[in-house]
Amino acid sequence: MERILTLNIGATRLALAEFEVRPGQSPSLTRHTFGELPDGAAEAPETFGVELEQALRGMMAASGIRPGRIHVALSGQMAFPRFVKVLAEGEEKMREQIRFEVEQNVPFPLSEAIWDDALVGAPNAGEQHVMIVAARSDLVGAIAKGLLNAGCEPELVDVAPVALYNAVRFNYPEAEGCTLVVDIGARCTNLVFVEQDRIFYRTIPVAGNTITAEVAKTFGLSHEEAERFKCEQGLVAQGGAFAVDDPDVDRLSKVIRNVMTRLNAEVTRSIAFYRSQQEGSAPTRVLLSGASAQLPYMQNFFEEKLQVAADFLNPFQTVSYPSDIDADQFGRDAFSLPVLVGLALRRGLTCPVEINLVSQDITARKEFRRRLPFFAIAAAGLVFIMGIWLVYVGRMGALYEQQAQKIQERITAYEQLKSDFDKADKAAVAAEARAAAYRGLLEGRQTWMRMLVAVNKAIPDGLWVTSLSARRSGTALQGLNLSVSVWKDLEGRLSASGKTIDETVAAKLTQQDVFAADVKDIPISKKTQLPWMTSFDITANLRAAQTPKEAKGSAARRSRR
Repeated sequence: MERILTLNIGATRLALAEFEVRPGQSPSLTRHTFGELPDGAAEAPETFGVELEQALRGMMAASGIRPGRIHVALSGQMAFPRFVKVLAEGEEKMREQIRFEVEQNVPFPLSEAIWDDALVGAPNAGEQHVMIVAARSDLVGAIAKGLLNAGCEPELVDVAPVALYNAVRFNYPEAEGCTLVVDIGARCTNLVFVEQDRIFYRTIPVAGNTITAEVAKTFGLSHEEAERFKCEQGLVAQGGAFAVDDPDVDRLSKVIRNVMTRLNAEVTRSIAFYRSQQEGSAPTRVLLSGASAQLPYMQNFFEEKLQVAADFLNPFQTVSYPSDIDADQFGRDAFSLPVLVGLALRRGLTCPVEINLVSQDITARKEFRRRLPFFAIAAAGLVFIMGIWLVYVGRMGALYEQQAQKIQERITAYEQLKSDFDKADKAAVAAEARAAAYRGLLEGRQTWMRMLVAVNKAIPDGLWVTSLSARRSGTALQGLNLSVSVWKDLEGRLSASGKTIDETVAAKLTQQDVFAADVKDIPISKKTQLPWMTSFDITANLRAAQTPKEAKGSAARRSRR
């Protein structure tokens, strides 16, 4: 399991999160926090690194997040996107065309730019769609310096709209058609079109601060007072005769709706451009994110204007988060976390679109770290040359290791054989135990057969057995309980000389090998005399022979031998 930090750098707001990642699996959020930047900080690269460092140190100290490797996303206003088409004529020629498009379209000298590109979708009619993203190298360098000074090493620099795209693709894999993500931040709104493996985005300078400025102007408030009023009482007025009882809140809702109407006009123009110039489809759904998207009735506003279903972007459908987190607060924070999730996905997974605007000095640091093993090999070679006189000792050590390895292999083989023998011995003992149990069952069966034959021989013709049951002591068979009856007119003829009929039967039972030889061990427990019949009960005890329990004990003793 690895640990990665993700940072979304907005115009005035920072969002930081810590994730646990495993290769090939979705990341798991462990903690997150937010911070603030001075207004206009990103417009002065010479001081931006220091301000970013101070803000980041404070955020990590307050949240308990330790410094580490970090993925960064620039806001949409900090990077310049361009979507072009090139001829799909092989890798080398496409690279040449992309380089030409960069030179023609990036609005500042390439010597002052860091750029990257990504192929978007499959080639169509011999043309390949390409997304190019560029940022000023001094800004990216200032960000990298601030991160390094805060103890965090940047591994990649992405842009927020691309991270949003990857988060949507990962959390909504079943989505069909075109999805429009409306990410309403503080200074700008990102419009991201997600259509299978196609991406297109625009950044519009109408967002939360625009609403705050209009509220301050309308109500004569300071920026801080207007922001507080908007957050505590703000909502988007609905069309028609919508009204709120509080006049100030009603007026506030209409101010917000006016700004959102301006934003919607930009959204409509962007949709038209995407369909006409990028050969895209009309959105079939809208997903809202960003702190300003929390205003009440924002979802209803876009459903009304765009006539499609609108919902809030949930970046945690397939990404886990702590179970003991404050659900209400996390629900509010989740509007600002999709970009952080998209950044975390870049660590352990292959994302549909990958952009990296990492600066050259960071690339050089990573390259140096990659070459460290080669430097170590060179140093080891030097040590080997300086210590050549230790070759003999080294060879002897190697020989010893080889012998030890062979011996260990033989020991391992013998241990495997011993393990196999132990298993076979255990199996043999178990088989003997089962055999002993079967022998006990057979001996019990034979005992029963001998008892029944003996009873048949001992009972003279003319008598009949009305009941027969086993007499046991625990599980050991001790004998039989018999109930015998005889007709009165046959009793005298069937009785032995000088004995009653029951004594006659008891005496005959003692003559059988299976029952007790002494008549006192075959007691007559009950005798009933009726005018027409005589009935009596006899307990026929077994002789001192092996019982099934004793047979089982003998089998166990044989298995131990």
